[in-house]
Amino acid sequence: MEEQPKKIRKRRRRKKKMPVWLKVLITCFLLFIIAGAAFAGFTFYKLNQLSTSINEGTEERQASKLRREDVNVDKKDPISIALFGIDSDESRDGLGERSDSIILLSVNPNTDKTVMVSVPRDTRAEIVGNGTVEKINHAYAYGGPSMAKDSLENLMDVPIDHYVSINMDGLKDLIDIVGGVTVTSNATFTVKGNSYVKGLPYDMDGTEALAFTRSRYEEGSGGDFGRQDRQQLVVEALGQKLLSVGSITRINSIVDTLGYNVKTDLTMADIQDIGTKYNGARRNVERIQLEGTGETMEDGLWYFLPDEDSLKEAERKYKENLEIE
Repeated sequence: MEEQPKKIRKRRRRKKKMPVWLKVLITCFLLFIIAGAAFAGFTFYKLNQLSTSINEGTEERQASKLRREDVNVDKKDPISIALFGIDSDESRDGLGERSDSIILLSVNPNTDKTVMVSVPRDTRAEIVGNGTVEKINHAYAYGGPSMAKDSLENLMDVPIDHYVSINMDGLKDLIDIVGGVTVTSNATFTVKGNSYVKGLPYDMDGTEALAFTRSRYEEGSGGDFGRQDRQQLVVEALGQKLLSVGSITRINSIVDTLGYNVKTDLTMADIQDIGTKYNGARRNVERIQLEGTGETMEDGLWYFLPDEDSLKEAERKYKENLEIE
């Protein structure tokens, strides 16, 4: 029988380049940060400051082509949001931003449920508007959030009403700003000198959460599918911590971190409505991973090829949560 750890070890923070997976963590919980903070007067003032810096994409807002009519968050319509973790490192010499992390969220305030679908960045898909079939993460580089949304809608056959994107700058510190996260391990494995047992909870700072989430080659870690599952687990854990009373006292640091790194087509009115009317859905999250195989194609590149049945099942659950056929 595995021995349970008796206490959490504190480790020195190491200066490392921001990993791809961590970019999406803030993206996924931008809405929930705002939701948890929107009830305090001082915080409301800070959120208006945040709105000014992140709401650059409002003019790009376009209703989904798969909707019969546009959604209205004020009326508590179930909404669909694409979350993009963007590689915007200046060292790329203007080659464009790629969405290296992609998560779809179907949020239903009437049933208080969220369906979360992770889309692997190497998924082979049609890039709508570019006339090519290649990795899905290239769509953002070619045409920004609009082309990325269109390509995701085409792949998944689900509507996408809004987007939130975030780059890598300064995001690693967020987990440490909120005092770390508590995550229940999905597997039994060892990475970077830390051992984990499936089903047991662990408190992690930013550095440990990074190693935990990135693990895929270590024995027992579950490969790419295990890594995707850990990404979602850390996302959920971070969201819970951000909504704690203690995090509200750190709102200045959180807002400063978000303000320079986030872009969305949600208006401040949308954000306020989500904060007051959609908050309950964060407590009931169904996480879905696409199943499939990996293959090197004729262009010499490795792709993730999603299984058709897996796509259809994800589509069914996602639309069901949106209350559409």
